[in-house]
Amino acid sequence: MSDLQRSIAVLYRRKGKETLTEREFVFSASMDLRWFSPKDAQKLLDAGIAGGYLRKIEGNLLPTFDFGEIEVPIDYRPTPEMLKETIRRPQKDLFSEIIDTISRSKSVSKREVVSRVNKKQEMLGIDVEPAALLVACDYGIDVDGAYIDRAASEVLSREFHGC
Repeated sequence: MSDLQRSIAVLYRRKGKETLTEREFVFSASMDLRWFSPKDAQKLLDAGIAGGYLRKIEGNLLPTFDFGEIEVPIDYRPTPEMLKETIRRPQKDLFSEIIDTISRSKSVSKREVVSRVNKKQEMLGIDVEPAALLVACDYGIDVDGAYIDRAASEVLSREFHGC
């Protein structure tokens, strides 16, 4: 578990919500908790997305992990070094990797690809990673077992929040 993941967990627990808007996220990290300046709080948000810990859905930010299961000390406060380290080595999540692959290999804008993924996801009622893989197949891109295994792992690692 990383400091980035702990920071995100604290923000969501403090708000008591499953989703936050970008504004709520940045405001909470900067003004409520006084961890960072608004500019650095935005960098925290961007690092959370790049690291695969946050996902944007219909204008809201949703954690990709169960933030209730993360152990965080009561007096937890992220260090400025954590933010610098996170920004230096952002991890690319599977969804972004698939979008980049489609966009590069088929000379299609990322916006168009994401739009198609969103439509596929909504139409089939599935997670974003399998929807992205299906769109890659629609474009004629061979999705090997590694992509499929990673998508299955990501989907199965999320706690089911259904009925």
